[in-house]
Order: sequence, then C-alpha cells, then structure tokens
Amino acid sequence: MPINSGARSAIPVEIFATYVIEKLRKENPHLVAATDESSFVLGGSVVHIPQAGNSPSVVKNRQTFPATAVQRGDSFVTYPLDVFSTDPVHLTWHEEHEISYNKTDSILNDLVNTLIEAVGDNILYSWLSGLKPSAGSFVADNIPTANIIRTSGIAVAVNPDDGQTGTRFAFSFKDLQKAQAMMNKAGVPKADRYAMIESYQYQQFLDSLSGNQMAAYQGTADLANGVVGRFAGFNILERSTVVAFTTAGVLRAPGEALAATDNLGSLCWQKASVAKAQGDIMPFQTTDDPTYYGDIFSALVKIGGRCRRADWKGVIAIVQTTS
Repeated sequence: MPINSGARSAIPVEIFATYVIEKLRKENPHLVAATDESSFVLGGSVVHIPQAGNSPSVVKNRQTFPATAVQRGDSFVTYPLDVFSTDPVHLTWHEEHEISYNKTDSILNDLVNTLIEAVGDNILYSWLSGLKPSAGSFVADNIPTANIIRTSGIAVAVNPDDGQTGTRFAFSFKDLQKAQAMMNKAGVPKADRYAMIESYQYQQFLDSLSGNQMAAYQGTADLANGVVGRFAGFNILERSTVVAFTTAGVLRAPGEALAATDNLGSLCWQKASVAKAQGDIMPFQTTDDPTYYGDIFSALVKIGGRCRRADWKGVIAIVQTTS
C-alpha cells in the first residue's frame, strides 16, 4: 500500500496513522493480545488509570452502634508513553526524478517497518519489566524468578548470530505444559492465553512434538491473527526476537548486545494480565529543502505497556538453561 500516493504532496496524518496501526496489528499480533489502555492516555503522553480501593467490610448481625465510617483509599496507576522516533532520511531531488521506482514510498515504508519492529520489541520488554506498588506509587520491577520456567529439552548448540556460545537445553512442549499448569494453579482465566516464542525456540518446540502431537497441532493455526498454532491452551505466536536474560536473571533491554552466556527467552501471558496504550502517530516531512536539495522524512510513535498485576499473575517467561 503506497503511503504517499501524491508524489509531491505532504503525507496526510490520518492516512499515515491508519497505515501504521494496520501494520502494528499485522506484524505485532501481541499488541492485540493485551488489554488496551489507550483511552486512559492524558495529554498524549501519560496513562492515568483510577484504581478503586478496598471494599468495606461486612458484619453479620451487627450489635455495635454507631458503626465506624471508613474512607475508601482510591489510587491511580500512572506510567508514561515511550516516544519512538526514526532518524531523518534524506531524499535528493535527482533521486526523486531520475530513479525508476518510487523511492519516496520505499523510504516511508522503511520508516514504518523500523518503527514497528522497535515498538514490538519494547512492548514485550515492558511486560517483563513492569510496575509494582511502592510507597503509594508504581516503580519498575523485573519479573520474579518464581515466574520463570527454565527450558528442559535436549542439549542443543546456540545460534552464534545471537552472540551466545555453548549449548542450552532446548525449548520443549513440556515447558508450555508447565506454564499451563502454573497458570491453572494460580486461577488465571483459561481464555485468551498467548505464548510468544522466539524463532529458534519455536523450531525446537516443533521438534519435541511426537507424531500424534504434531498431527493434532497442525491445523490449529489462525494466521489471519498471527497465531501459528495452539498448544496447552496457548495461542502461539512466533517472533525473531522476544526477550533475553543475563545469567543473573537480569532482563536485557531491546537492542542491547548479548553476552556469550546470556539466555534467550519466550513469553507466556493472559490477555488481562498485560496492557498496551497507544498515543500519537506522526509523520514529518520537509519538501524542497534548499539546504538539502531535496526532501527530508521522519516518523514518530508514542506507545507504552506494562504488566497489570503487582504479583505478576498470568505472566511467565520460559528461559534457556545452560546444559
């Protein structure tokens, strides 16, 4: 779909925003598989959500009067949206007029794809580095070790392109079954459960299935919604990068180089346990700039996410183990 169908006209913000939203949903299906808190965005930059306090106590056959009146201590969840912006891209006058293909559309699509990949990575990270109550406010916190499952398959060599060395235990179907059991035991709703599995770990998962399991698994995909299959109650999604941890269990930030001993992870969640909030989506364009002898393009997206529960109920990471 061309973003800039008019060769020299400015990019309409509404068309650009619609295009980005469509691409976000298609390329990052996990954004749809989360509670949408966009309606709570204030001023385009901050999410502000009222939280009801404790309910009043109930007394059977009350004998003491007058009863003591108590105030309900309501609070708020507040977190900022992250601002993702591309570096400006320069299109010279002679490129626009002498190249056989529409380089303007090519540049704009590249801007969008770059933004979408960064947003997808960072939302997954935000779900595992969420917010917890502390002294009346909310502070960042990494997922606790009790919510981390270590891979239990056969020993396999790592992919050197990720910067790791050595071997790790592979991702097994038993790891997903363990995540299912943990969520069941915690009373997590069985509907709308998802698992985002890193690409190499997804292949390991397929390799671990028996013939009968594979036969049952095939045909459960819902590719229109990005679901590559269903297993152990999870709608399975696949992505080239998900999350990574140090040997000390510290979550690596998106784009951070991995150490040789780091471990890749995949993520399981229930839709009501995580959230995303979307703000402004803006294209920027300068045409016929006299100092650049051409056009300048850039783009910006405001978006944020969080784990919605301080106890991390409904969020589980499945992380490699050194064999």
